[in-house]
Amino acid sequence: MSKIVRPNNHISTIMKEYVEELEFKYQNPGKLCGISTGYDCLDYKLGGLKSGEVTIIGGRPAMGKTALAANLTYNIAAGFYLAHQQNPEEDKCVVYIGLDLAPKLFANRLLSLQTAIPAYKLRLAEDLKENFDKICKAERAFKELPIYYLADIFEVDGIEKELLGIEKQVGCIIIDYLQLLGEEYQTKEDYSLIVMQLKTLATKLNVPIVVLSQLKRELESRADKHPLMSDIRGIMRNQNAADNVIFLYRENYYIKFAEPTKHKKETEEHYQKRVRQWQKRCDETENICEIIIARNSGGFCGIIKLHFDWATGLFWEKKR
Repeated sequence: MSKIVRPNNHISTIMKEYVEELEFKYQNPGKLCGISTGYDCLDYKLGGLKSGEVTIIGGRPAMGKTALAANLTYNIAAGFYLAHQQNPEEDKCVVYIGLDLAPKLFANRLLSLQTAIPAYKLRLAEDLKENFDKICKAERAFKELPIYYLADIFEVDGIEKELLGIEKQVGCIIIDYLQLLGEEYQTKEDYSLIVMQLKTLATKLNVPIVVLSQLKRELESRADKHPLMSDIRGIMRNQNAADNVIFLYRENYYIKFAEPTKHKKETEEHYQKRVRQWQKRCDETENICEIIIARNSGGFCGIIKLHFDWATGLFWEKKR
């Protein structure tokens, strides 16, 4: 378990810790103070996932929330493994709390990422003969990665208790998803208090917490379906409870279901022109996911774009 941080310290103690952080940046230019997400463009904006902070990742269904969470889990665990190889005293792990994703489905996601075998083929047991060696190799690789899976924890207080059973030092917690936490608040449709509880836990354990979140259905009725802070479902009392808020938006998902239909009085030429424009936009947005940084305690907000393969759930940077 990470060192427990007591926030009620004299300002001299807090200032000393902050100056030490600045000294680290001075002596290690370009090196993250936080944990790398595995994506340079996202790390540059956020400064990595920092201890004591809560990051919300929100999106409508089919935008790739759980896929991104699986990518982050794998990337962070790989970083922890490498750090442990370089320094045996560094022995951190990632804890994935799957309230919406069953254990074998979580394994399916990670295996698909590692092998590039589409997740649906693994679920349906297709093409196993030609891929089984690759699958077994990936299984052996996962034995080395510090990833732990927990389920059936629906109260924030219960998370800390469950973490006590993990033999490694907890370095990052990922929760799927916010609206399944805290049954006592669900009837009120207000989860801002739960986010504040997660913030307290992140501070106490001195780790970053990433939590996925549903967005309101009303978003679908807007012409512009880019998410806004007000779209986070159930965050009413305090929209600033989280340190960072990230939204996922895939324009292609909406475009591909909006193929033009010919109007009654429309000429064939004009109709075909609209079809070509639609097809061009489909091609331009294929496999592109916008990562919208709507709130950032470090200050940088804006949009970055990652490539996204729906079949395997793999996210990667455009430069790849």
